[in-house]
Amino acid sequence: MSIKRLLALVSAPMLALTVAIASSVSFANEEAVNPSEHKFELAKQYYGQCTATDSTQFDAILPQLKAFTDMEIMAETMADPAKFAQLMAVVNDPRTIHVMTKCATEPVMWDTWMSGMTDFNKMSRAMGHFMNPNMYMQWMMAPMNPAMYQPMMQMADPAYYTRWMNAMMNPAFYQPITSMADPNWYTPRINWMMNPQSMQPMFNMMNMGGYFAPVPAAGSQAAAPAN
Repeated sequence: MSIKRLLALVSAPMLALTVAIASSVSFANEEAVNPSEHKFELAKQYYGQCTATDSTQFDAILPQLKAFTDMEIMAETMADPAKFAQLMAVVNDPRTIHVMTKCATEPVMWDTWMSGMTDFNKMSRAMGHFMNPNMYMQWMMAPMNPAMYQPMMQMADPAYYTRWMNAMMNPAFYQPITSMADPNWYTPRINWMMNPQSMQPMFNMMNMGGYFAPVPAAGSQAAAPAN
């Protein structure tokens, strides 16, 4: 009887430890699924430069902003009239315009675009949305979808015009243009253009064999290159 109790006492903590390790490994794998996904740190910072904003408002428009960093998400959005209307409603806001214009001139954004536009698999999936006949059927029925008129309905809200007037009086709104007068603004962007690593995705795209090469099994090691 004492042996059974001893086994029970030992097996319980071992089981808990095994579950904890498995959970941590699973969480790490989920985070590593798409390591190249845009992080939006600068976008959140630029959104905070606008008047009367907070992090919760930025989190609310983040799903729509992802469409401008991922061609596959943009294609999925354009294929759905309701999602496209939501995107237009978010874009028709001075705070979003400020974030988009600022981020469009950042090298980290160029890295994301370069990586996405030269990803053969991602671009193939994006083009697949436009080959789906259901997309065209949805757009034919779009005029009868009330969600399509949401971007126009917000123009009846006085707060819409208040946001634009506040933006026009906020010097931060003009930073995408005024920052070009600073010579230091060009330094990181010239460095990005002169860095061969910035163009590496284009060279990878030319190596089509890399897209169709078999993926090594887990735990296996790639063959060492010949000398």
